[in-house]
Amino acid sequence: MAASTCRPTSWTLRKSFWNRIALFKFRGNKPVAIPIPSDNTRPIEAVPLVSQFPGIPIANILVGDSVPEDEASKPTQVFYAFQVKMYSSYSPMQSGLPSIDQDPKKALDEAFTARHRKHFSVPTLPTEYAGETEPDLGFLAVAGPYSGYLEKAPRGGYQWDLQDLSNYEYYEGLYPLGVTVRFGVDERSRTLQAEEITSTLGVHTPTDPQWGLAKKIALCAVSTHVSLVRHFNWVHLASGAHLAIATRNHLTQNHPLCRLLWSHIFGSQFSNSIVTNGQMAKGGDFDSIFSFTHEGMCKLFSRTYEAFKIIVNDPLRDADKRGITGGEFDTPSLNNLKDLFDVIHSHTTRYIDLYYNSDEEIRQDEPLQNFLTQLDTLIPNGIEGVVGNTVTLAKVSRLIASCIYLGTVQHDLLGTSMWNYQMWVHKQPVRVYKDGRREPLDVYQRLVNANFNLNVSRRKLMDDFSYLGLDQKGRDAFTAFKEDLMALQAKMEGEKFAFWKIYPRMLEANMNA
Repeated sequence: MAASTCRPTSWTLRKSFWNRIALFKFRGNKPVAIPIPSDNTRPIEAVPLVSQFPGIPIANILVGDSVPEDEASKPTQVFYAFQVKMYSSYSPMQSGLPSIDQDPKKALDEAFTARHRKHFSVPTLPTEYAGETEPDLGFLAVAGPYSGYLEKAPRGGYQWDLQDLSNYEYYEGLYPLGVTVRFGVDERSRTLQAEEITSTLGVHTPTDPQWGLAKKIALCAVSTHVSLVRHFNWVHLASGAHLAIATRNHLTQNHPLCRLLWSHIFGSQFSNSIVTNGQMAKGGDFDSIFSFTHEGMCKLFSRTYEAFKIIVNDPLRDADKRGITGGEFDTPSLNNLKDLFDVIHSHTTRYIDLYYNSDEEIRQDEPLQNFLTQLDTLIPNGIEGVVGNTVTLAKVSRLIASCIYLGTVQHDLLGTSMWNYQMWVHKQPVRVYKDGRREPLDVYQRLVNANFNLNVSRRKLMDDFSYLGLDQKGRDAFTAFKEDLMALQAKMEGEKFAFWKIYPRMLEANMNA
């Protein structure tokens, strides 16, 4: 009886302490002033992740061996080191806690307190999650953060294929998340309908009694993959970090491509150096929130890092590869993302054409060739041969557009926009327990605080970066990019609002914490 009596008090104190940490981080994170670039005195070497973070035993993922002096902040480093140390001495997690309230509003009110709400808005339940028979998997397959998973199915129709998620170690009592969802096309409405889910439960269709549970497993799987693989592993580690390393190592401060990329890579090395431990260390956010043990999570990162393909940051080409551009059904997210990519691509094309007159001239730029060669070496599966004698103005413009897109649009789509999806665990659980219970209080609280801190204030993509221009024509190019983003924003404001849409005004200039 004594232990039962003191447990809520113990959790109340623990929760209060870690909520204060989350609020302190959120309030203290101010948009970074991005300076004019200066030349580095020391190259950044790519080294195994485990060499920089001994508690994360992954050798094939490469990270920078140092943080540039112009990015580092000693107070921030000290704070994050304190936070990680506290994971073991006063963990945010407490075993034996009850489940969250069955009423999702009460559960959210308990975790996302009045103090949180002074600084950020309450998540909104998307329309496609409303109603007793929802979520609407068919709509989620084409609109929102999960739209990038849809592909042509080998035996007809379309699918989400997340069967690989069965291959990693889970916590006891949880359903494995290996799943395939098959979709058929309703030709009259031009929509997709989920027709079959294959999971650890077996094969189920919408008329089966376990269809609802199968849908929860599917949504848990795709949500988990977005957060761990597509967001942190692919945006932060497999591509964003390497873009920053190659830029700093090979493009000098007055190289036009350095100026073009600078606002999108500045801070990346420092951000990754402080955030990786907090997310991936044992007892960090990832193995405390999601279904995998620390060992399972590390194996997932190692394996999916090698699977990364840079084409995912080029939305139309990626959609073509997945076989979803045949016009059989509407693709609202793809249309939205293509519009954003087109504005970015117009910017990179316009800017690069200012400084190079021909393909031969850009091929003769040795620093640029060295930059491309290191990108091709560091990024898993390379940059599709955009090196050496194959380099053209058009190829470089599109590649650089995809690099900017990854740290702006892709980062927002897979990170901050999850706020309106991942909090609603009654529809989309972050763990699926075999005994039917809901997430424990500590797991849900940590989920809320982690996503809350994904929404810290950062420099906006639509800020004025014309000061980075080397000369007047460069400054004018940055101004024209801002004007194009404003025009797209105005166009979208004239359309019906939707939470799944990515608006230019939402976008940050880079992926930094």
